[in-house]
Amino acid sequence: MEGEIKIFFMVWSSILLSVCYCYAIAKQTGKGTTRLCMFMPVICLFFVLPMNLNSVNLGCLTVFFVTWLTSSKLLLLAFGTGPLSNPSLPLSHFLVISCFPIVMQYQPTTLKSPINDENSEKSPVNGEHMNPNMHRKNSVKSLLHYGNQGLFLIFLLILNLYRHKFHQDFIAFITCLFIVVGLEVMLGVVAVIGQFLLRTEVESPFNNPYFASSLKDFWGRRWNCVTSNTLRLVVYGPILKNVSRIVGPNLAVTSALLGTFLVSAFMHEIIVYYLCRVMPRWGTTTFFLVQGLCIIAENKLIGKINVKWRVPQLITGPLVFGFVVYTFMRLVLPELLEYKVDERAIAEYAAVFDFVKDASLNWVKFGTNFWYKTWKETAYVCQHIQ
Repeated sequence: MEGEIKIFFMVWSSILLSVCYCYAIAKQTGKGTTRLCMFMPVICLFFVLPMNLNSVNLGCLTVFFVTWLTSSKLLLLAFGTGPLSNPSLPLSHFLVISCFPIVMQYQPTTLKSPINDENSEKSPVNGEHMNPNMHRKNSVKSLLHYGNQGLFLIFLLILNLYRHKFHQDFIAFITCLFIVVGLEVMLGVVAVIGQFLLRTEVESPFNNPYFASSLKDFWGRRWNCVTSNTLRLVVYGPILKNVSRIVGPNLAVTSALLGTFLVSAFMHEIIVYYLCRVMPRWGTTTFFLVQGLCIIAENKLIGKINVKWRVPQLITGPLVFGFVVYTFMRLVLPELLEYKVDERAIAEYAAVFDFVKDASLNWVKFGTNFWYKTWKETAYVCQHIQ
């Protein structure tokens, strides 16, 4: 594990140097093809660097943060859009926004979409207009909130250690719940740190996904808002803008939605590849296509029924969350379990726990010996003075 941590620091040192290079290039060149060509070696490097990491947790973190999100932000910057396009950003803020999965509170200068003004504030999944004040209500939660969720994660981890005593489907559900809560805690803590470093408000990465009123609401407004915002700018907006000129707005929204889910599926397949190091079996792609198609069917059904009353979120929340978890359990999780990704992750947690325990014991032993020797020497000096 110690060797893996050293490689992790080397990989991230290369990432930070590469981002500094992109910062300098953005200052020297104008937006367009030239800047994109200068960025491409760095973006390609970001797809290669995680191959040096064998750790499930460190590798997944690096792929998600850098290979996906940082590369997307650099692509947007190449054409003068996205959260990095503000020319007044200092290098320190540029590094934080580039490498941290955070979304700034609504600011037209940093969140401007590459599509026209009419559609620039649309959700990456459902295409509905978004209220700018909505971002301000979804503020990042406190560290105490994520600390409580961390305790729940420990409880789930303990249950996972006794997996042989439970039914296989129950363990699969516990594993899915661990992934959901773990991702929420990780991104939430990063958001708190990013907010502290930037000295400005950032959005909460999750907006109570357990209380979604529909699949559209779950994927568009509540689940992983960091990725949702990135997909809106990189995929959904450009497709909607260009396709609507050819086929009309309705079919363009459907095309943009499916394109968004396909790109998300492709990036998740890359993450699964880095975790398992085997060629994809397309279970992850099937999962995201099912979600996209269900949202399209949901929109059509709601449009035809045209009911004025709404089902309470106390009912829709568990139904939507249960559907997402169930399809994930059947389509994605089997591949992860087959290549023992969960066991490797738990082994890494155990290694970290042992390291912290040994370090704590060593510090206690050192402190005890230090104070004991200090007490003896003080007593000896006082005795001779008398």
